[in-house]
Amino acid sequence: MAETKFDTTAIENERKALQLLAEEVQKTDDADARDALIDAIQKSADKLKSMCEALQAEADKVVVPKIDNLDVDAVVEVVLTPEQRSRVLKAFGVDVPSVRIPDATGVLTKNMAHIEPDYIEECAMKQAKAFKEMCEEIEKAAE
Repeated sequence: MAETKFDTTAIENERKALQLLAEEVQKTDDADARDALIDAIQKSADKLKSMCEALQAEADKVVVPKIDNLDVDAVVEVVLTPEQRSRVLKAFGVDVPSVRIPDATGVLTKNMAHIEPDYIEECAMKQAKAFKEMCEEIEKAAE
């Protein structure tokens, strides 16, 4: 899905102009000049509000996928490094060659190059712990 970009340059420029007017009011001692600046601030604020409302109306027209359309069974499978496997095995006595992580939105897959190895190892530790607990429950039930 293509990312929608909105041009907010005019809004940002108006915001900066409004900020400058507000700073100028604080520096002004002349009551008439202050009143004129306050009027200018009000007009600028009204214009900024109108611009923001127009941008919001434009954004509201963008179709956003509903959560119901996501593949809730989607996962990303990551192979652990030998060092990670060794630490998981030592911690839980379970050899975990790879870990399957839910990724219904695809964000994890898209950003995999930026995912910290510690996060992957943490997921492996959780899965190894859950597997070990499940095996212990089965053993208890079999006794």
